[in-house]
Amino acid sequence: MFSKSFFAFAFFVAVAIAMPMKRESTTCDFIMTPTPDLGAEELQTSIDYAVGHTVGEAYPNTLLTDDNSLVRHNDGTYDVRSIIEVNDVPAADVGATVEAWEGTVLDGLNVQWAVGAANCF
Repeated sequence: MFSKSFFAFAFFVAVAIAMPMKRESTTCDFIMTPTPDLGAEELQTSIDYAVGHTVGEAYPNTLLTDDNSLVRHNDGTYDVRSIIEVNDVPAADVGATVEAWEGTVLDGLNVQWAVGAANCF
């Protein structure tokens, strides 16, 4: 019995190693307006949460990563660049989901992010 269990486990591990998860990244550029505007350094954690949480809602129970950068403009808008990967989801599908955020508001940490424009490539 032990040997059958061991071989079944070994087979499972071999299959898991042979079939790695597919990861494709998509890069998305946004123009966003945060309310309140706390400055780029203070807003970094908020935008990380807003993008990661919103992508996670679209693809529940899936591993994802996102890396976000902010550049503030004098008019209070921010250029946001996000590099997003969702396991086993094609980059084009993730990009289409994210581009649909245009005209919506994302919930960050103590900040609301109005999405004025979204473009993924």
